Amino acid sequence: MHVRILTLLIAILIATFALTGSRADEAPASIEQFNARLDRARATLDEVQKALELPELSDAALRSLRARIEPLPHELEETIEKLTPRLAAIDARLKELAPAAAKPQEPPKEAPKAPEKPAESKPQGKPAVKNGVAKPPPARGPPVAAPEATPNGPESSDAGARVSADAELEEQRRLYDAVDATLKRARAMLLETRQVAVTIVARQRGLFAKNLFLRTNGLFSPSLWRAALDGAPAAISDSASFLSDRTANVVDRVNSGRRAQFFAVIFLIAASVALALFMARRVARRSEDESAPTPLRKAAAAGWTALVISAAPVAAVGALSLAFDAYDLIDAALEPIWRRFVEGVARIAFAYAIARAVLAPAHPNWRLIDPGDRLAKRLTQLVTLAAVTLSVARFLEQLEESVQGGLSLVIVTRGLGVMIVAALIAVALFSLPSRVEIEEGAAVATPEGRDWMSAARFFGALIVLVLVGACAAGYVTFANFVILQIGWTAAVLAILYVVVTLSRGGIEAALAPTSILGRKMISGLGVRRDQLAPLAVLLSGVVTLLCFLAAALVALAPLGYESGDFLGNVRSAFVSFKIGDVTISPSSALVAMLLFAAALAATQGLRRWLDRRFLPLTRLDLGLRNSISATLGYAGFIFAAALALSYVGLGFEKLAIVAGALSVGIGFGLQSIVNNFVSGLILLWERAIRVGDWVVVGDEQGYVKRINVRSTEIETFDRATMIVPNSNLVAGVVKNWLRGDKVGRIKIAISPHAGVDPERMRDILLAAARAQEGVLRIPAPQVMFLGMEANAFKFELWCYVEDVEQSARVRSDLHFDLYQRLNEAEISIGLAAAAAQTIVHMPQFTELAAAAAAGALAVEANRARGKSEDEQTERSEASKEEAATPDDAQAK
Repeated sequence: MHVRILTLLIAILIATFALTGSRADEAPASIEQFNARLDRARATLDEVQKALELPELSDAALRSLRARIEPLPHELEETIEKLTPRLAAIDARLKELAPAAAKPQEPPKEAPKAPEKPAESKPQGKPAVKNGVAKPPPARGPPVAAPEATPNGPESSDAGARVSADAELEEQRRLYDAVDATLKRARAMLLETRQVAVTIVARQRGLFAKNLFLRTNGLFSPSLWRAALDGAPAAISDSASFLSDRTANVVDRVNSGRRAQFFAVIFLIAASVALALFMARRVARRSEDESAPTPLRKAAAAGWTALVISAAPVAAVGALSLAFDAYDLIDAALEPIWRRFVEGVARIAFAYAIARAVLAPAHPNWRLIDPGDRLAKRLTQLVTLAAVTLSVARFLEQLEESVQGGLSLVIVTRGLGVMIVAALIAVALFSLPSRVEIEEGAAVATPEGRDWMSAARFFGALIVLVLVGACAAGYVTFANFVILQIGWTAAVLAILYVVVTLSRGGIEAALAPTSILGRKMISGLGVRRDQLAPLAVLLSGVVTLLCFLAAALVALAPLGYESGDFLGNVRSAFVSFKIGDVTISPSSALVAMLLFAAALAATQGLRRWLDRRFLPLTRLDLGLRNSISATLGYAGFIFAAALALSYVGLGFEKLAIVAGALSVGIGFGLQSIVNNFVSGLILLWERAIRVGDWVVVGDEQGYVKRINVRSTEIETFDRATMIVPNSNLVAGVVKNWLRGDKVGRIKIAISPHAGVDPERMRDILLAAARAQEGVLRIPAPQVMFLGMEANAFKFELWCYVEDVEQSARVRSDLHFDLYQRLNEAEISIGLAAAAAQTIVHMPQFTELAAAAAAGALAVEANRARGKSEDEQTERSEASKEEAATPDDAQAK
């Protein structure tokens, strides 16, 4: 097997070298051949320029001219690429021959017969000198005069060599002039071709804008309907005659040719379509046994369903087109109508297939978007009916244009198609469940829990208002363009979802450690198993980005070359004003805001992808991942702002005045804001404090939740959020428990009674520390004997934990264990040492105490005697008052 593969590779290499050698051996084209190519390009260019002089050219004519002019730049660039090295080689040869031809101009230094050389040997044509370098003169000048040769001796050979060199020099100069002229001609034609291409694009843009914003009477105008009804009978009659004539022409061509073969081909196509439809129903059937399919399987089933359902009708009309072309049944008059028919069939087939693939009316478990069973069936029907309406309307428009129907009739036909589609959108909006039904579970929200029904209702109502308003204002063509663009964009988005999901799932499955490719990368390339997942996510991200870019280009494909003029025409509809050299209009400001929003959304999407998919698979810690995410957010905001400002004309060089004003403002009132912003950047990149760290700021402590532009959010242990300015964290003192690592130390102080054995106490403390699973063995636990007092001894147990965030739990477990061990050892915790007492020794303390006691008794006796005298005095005064009371009463 390996020998066969090696032989095949050798054969491929030999074939490649043979082709390369054959190409290298090809004879280079002559100047006449190059000039013939340029003559043909010149003729084509003149014909296109002459056609562009006509004032009225249709879009088809402009596209034809564009197709004729497109190959010319490539041919001219190829000619320039081939002639440039040839001219450089000729110029190098001229520089080599010029000194040999100029040598006779100088007298020989050691020639014995100097007078014998003629003085007229100096060439008549003086070489041009440019920047000090002699250039070979053009061949139009007279040739260099050859020196006269002597008939005999060595001088004759020198003279012959000089004559040969002069002849070669003259030939090289002539060739240089020819190649240079051809090269200049090719470059001039290339520039002219590009200018003509730009002119064609400008004409196409102008025609597109003119047709798109063609304003007629409003669709609800009576005059428009009156004119359409007046021209309708004639248009119907002409259409019937046209179709009957074309049908008769087709029948005549079939009867005059190979009739049996044609009908055999048609029968074969019909049988193939019937068989394909039958097989499509069986192949596109999803399994109901799988209750919860993965997103990858859903996307694969949706893509396969859309492909199988749409392939049969599209292949049928394609085969019919090939058959009609083979038998020459479609003439120039019928070709536009047949093209509209083919477009209509393809539109209906794709719309129905995509609706069935995405909504899966009969398979709830396989839906990409789950609006509920009833709404899934209703939306599938409405989407298909809208596609049928658009196809019929465009077919009738083409038929009316073919029979030269009036403009009013075409506008009415187009407007009716638009209004029917708007009515179908309104019916779909009314079919959406209400908020109450959503809360009750009538519809399934997105995986992120978002209510997409409200968003769909808002945008649907906006689309209906735009369509009805445009038709009422007379911009029916614009309303029709909006409908076609919305349908095309919806189809592109559906295909994008399927492709992105399939590519993401396929890459992740291919790079799984158990897959064949994953095992080969691990064994052959030395990739670690944990590196496969980040590699898969990164690769899927790149593929997703490419898919989004391709989808954007495909979605804008209907605009073609006219997209730039579309924006320009919208911009010219608003009033603009100038501020210095900058022109600002409401449209430019609106587009700038849209650019800002789009760029910011793109960067936020990239940031979200990094946060959710890529960074969690790396070995980066949470703080560094947050720093990367925050920095990307700031950079995205700056990029979006710069893009929006550059669109309105405010480049970086024009922001100098604004920067000066900001510097003045910073100097006066924005110091704290700028200080906090710069401090936030310092925190992000110095990473002294990271998201998830346990910090202590003043009297508060908690976990860092987020580092913003101005402040940092810290969630305390009480579940409160503390907002700290970034400048305080940079300039202040902050204690970070998790800065270097998560290892932390626990200190437990214990004071047993004074009679305890210190050695026994140390053994108990160490045994309790070693019994805990959260305590590290290295560094080993330690017991410190810190002091001895009258009532208790002081010990401290020092031990280390692997995660400082678990220190509180380990401390609590140690306390429980120590309490149990001390009780079993009958060791009590001693009282706190009493305050120191002062003892005063006094001589003859007993005598002093007796004297004090006698004095106290004497004081008590005196107090009792005084109290008795006071009582006697009071009683005598009371008896005197009682004796005086009867005398006073008699006197009264």
